[in-house]
Amino acid sequence: MRAKKSLGQNFLQDEGIINNIVKIIHPQAGEKIIEIGPGQGAITQYLQASGADLQLIELDTDLIPLLQQQFGQHDNVQIHHLDALKLKLNNGPFKVVGNLPYNISSPLLISMLYQHTEIKQMVFMLQKEVVQRICAQPGQKLFGRLSVMLQHQFTCSSHLDIPPTAFIPQPKVDSQIVQLIPRENATEVSLPVLESLVKQAFAMRRKTIRNNLKKIISDEQLQSCGIDPGQRPETITVSQYEQLAKMLANHAD
Repeated sequence: MRAKKSLGQNFLQDEGIINNIVKIIHPQAGEKIIEIGPGQGAITQYLQASGADLQLIELDTDLIPLLQQQFGQHDNVQIHHLDALKLKLNNGPFKVVGNLPYNISSPLLISMLYQHTEIKQMVFMLQKEVVQRICAQPGQKLFGRLSVMLQHQFTCSSHLDIPPTAFIPQPKVDSQIVQLIPRENATEVSLPVLESLVKQAFAMRRKTIRNNLKKIISDEQLQSCGIDPGQRPETITVSQYEQLAKMLANHAD
């Protein structure tokens, strides 16, 4: 089965790395797991063997018969021919796991963020730079939209550096695992308002927060959240962005 460039496919082959990923997922009998992009079933076989209630989401038409052949006879596996970006979670909570193609990783993570009440945990393999962006802290160069949005709702941690040699074909970049666990005490804020605010704040990273938000937020409002209007957007904390989003939401009511 040849990997398709159009779908960003790279099949994981390294048994040591596969075992380490399964340890992070920590599948348990009876728990609900969704695997996005199971590919040739490298991780799937361990998830199925754990006795978890497993749903596989695969877009590649050519892989569906192979997955049916491998896993179709198991009562605890359901196979869905589906674009993961159209995935709607119901009757969770789920562990959502997978090796995500780079071209859909950001929109898929945001889609899952909006469905966070159905999620118990997420474990994804992504391009290393994307994982570093997700986990970046304020003041770091990679801190941006994805960092704020995901850290608002999840505790985000990185695991395992995965070299290109672990895959067939070999990608041009290193990969890494990101683990996202929903925060029990996440600040209540309108996600669309926060998303719109953060998009505007990081529209031009070299400009100050005052310049990027001048059409929607005053200097006084920034200062009331402990923000110097001359700060750059990447130096402002997640909790300060949450405060600004609450302020905007209250003004809209």
